[in-house]
Amino acid sequence: MEHIPQLGLSDLHRETGIKENKNHPGFLIFKGENISDLMKSGNPFRNMNYGLSFFIEGDDELNVDFNTYVPSSNSVYFCSPGQVFAAKGNFNNGFGVLFQKDFLLKPGAQQWVQSLPIFSRFLSSPLLELTDAEKPMFHALLEEMEKEYHSETILKYDALEALLTLMLVKLSRLYEKTKGEKISVEEQHIITLESLINKQYKSNRSVVEYASQLYMTPQNLNRITKKAIGKSVSELINEKLIIEIKRYLIYTDMSSEEIAHFFNFYDNSYFTKTFKKAVGETPKAFRKKQKEIHLSTI
Repeated sequence: MEHIPQLGLSDLHRETGIKENKNHPGFLIFKGENISDLMKSGNPFRNMNYGLSFFIEGDDELNVDFNTYVPSSNSVYFCSPGQVFAAKGNFNNGFGVLFQKDFLLKPGAQQWVQSLPIFSRFLSSPLLELTDAEKPMFHALLEEMEKEYHSETILKYDALEALLTLMLVKLSRLYEKTKGEKISVEEQHIITLESLINKQYKSNRSVVEYASQLYMTPQNLNRITKKAIGKSVSELINEKLIIEIKRYLIYTDMSSEEIAHFFNFYDNSYFTKTFKKAVGETPKAFRKKQKEIHLSTI
């Protein structure tokens, strides 16, 4: 395969059998019993949506960018566009909520979604456990959301937008509560930086340019990232780049040279040197050792 298979909402509508409304695309809610075969097959796919997975029973396993998660009962998993997933389990008891950022139509909605701490991999864990006191509130929201989604009543997508916004707000507040403090201005800068890196890492690896987009000096931006997460901006850019290269080495049949060119390394020896410095082995050695491990365990 030349590219990692992508899973968008149209694909999921076909897989789940849930009819897609072409006039209001960008949103899907489904019960675990309706999860697509592709999602639980153990085969890797690139997620193209923002997502909330509510696990009522914890007997499933997720492999996301070379990390394995086993969600406990009554936990929520947060996913962001671009991540590569492989999943296995029954997934019979739970809910999935998937949406694209332009589903929310309020002014500034796209920036708002990207600013939420629950979708930041720099700051948060992708899993949040719900207490016994919190479960009924979210289950009620999910049931109301599913009822609206399958209804034919007027203004149903306005209601779904409101319910989704409320759910995202409540989950973000819970995240802050578990963190013990409110998201600071500096942490908001990090969330914005993460969004910029995710969009530009292939063509832009300049700390100066990222700092300029955040209206600050490179020194100040490095100070912020070092203080909050103990890493420089260059390290964060390189981490994103290496994760993406690993995805292509494991999940595609592209040659090392083709991958180097795809990620704008026009000197293959420099590509090999950069990867080996970060991972400890060459791209070809990494592929040989890891491909069998990951594809045999997912």
